Amino acid sequence: MFEGNAYWKNYMVGWFGEGLIDKWYQHVKVEKIQSNHQDINLEVYDTGNKDATTFIFAHGIAGYARVLLPFTMPLFECGYNLVVPDMQGYGYNDGLKGDFEWNAHKQNLKDCIDYAKKRFTGKIVIGGASMGGPLAYAAACEREDIDGLVCWCLWDFSDREFMLNETNTKGFTYVLIPILKWVSKYLQKVRIKTYSLISYDTLTDSKEFNDLIKRDPQAGTHITLKGAASLVLQSKPYIPHDKFNKKVLILQPEKDEMTPKYYTEKVYKKLGSKEKKYIEIKNSAHFPVEKEYYLQWKEAVNAFLETV
Repeated sequence: MFEGNAYWKNYMVGWFGEGLIDKWYQHVKVEKIQSNHQDINLEVYDTGNKDATTFIFAHGIAGYARVLLPFTMPLFECGYNLVVPDMQGYGYNDGLKGDFEWNAHKQNLKDCIDYAKKRFTGKIVIGGASMGGPLAYAAACEREDIDGLVCWCLWDFSDREFMLNETNTKGFTYVLIPILKWVSKYLQKVRIKTYSLISYDTLTDSKEFNDLIKRDPQAGTHITLKGAASLVLQSKPYIPHDKFNKKVLILQPEKDEMTPKYYTEKVYKKLGSKEKKYIEIKNSAHFPVEKEYYLQWKEAVNAFLETV
């Protein structure tokens, strides 16, 4: 059992492969940038080819950059540069864990785009997994200088049906909005368990994994009331899905109980992009622990990035 800053190694040893630990030390550099007037960590995968396509990839509400290794390392090995941030309030960043807002995370991603444009010269594609998917979409709506969007799950947080059915607050969600507005103003730093709002029991098919992430000191175990309010109050995208025109690839786990495929299919049908593709990952949970699903991810994303 690894503890403290080495806690991420538990996932690699237990599920994704111990070899990913060595590969991380060999290939990944941790850098810092200023975003929202504070430092955030970036995990940078630099192939040495500045002209290669760069993929910026955002984690979800439960994770942080290093937990995404089974997603990211295969793409680096395909020859792509990657920039993977620890979003504000997560991972190895300083400050109070869970202290963020939706708009702050969106700004984190936009600042990652600026960083990538300074460091690399190739095309830039942005993406995310879980909550990182809607966040990447929100950032893509505000940047003309990206060349595509790749999401592992893409639903609409401002979809009333989703908020009523898939959050733990369910029918009380919108009744709570006036209270959330008040507490987000006056009790900003008060924290609650994130999984009291969004269940982590369906994150993977492994109870051991789900329990492990609930104890992870770098993960999204807590959220401030300000952050919780922002998921409802700030998440409506700048550009409606039917007006979005960038190239898109969406992968959706078939057996996803955390963000069921119905909501991703709903968004995909609305997308106005002339070049869009939807791939359903058969039998996969929201965050799969089986390596076979990451091979499918690698093949699909590599094929997409080759066309950018």
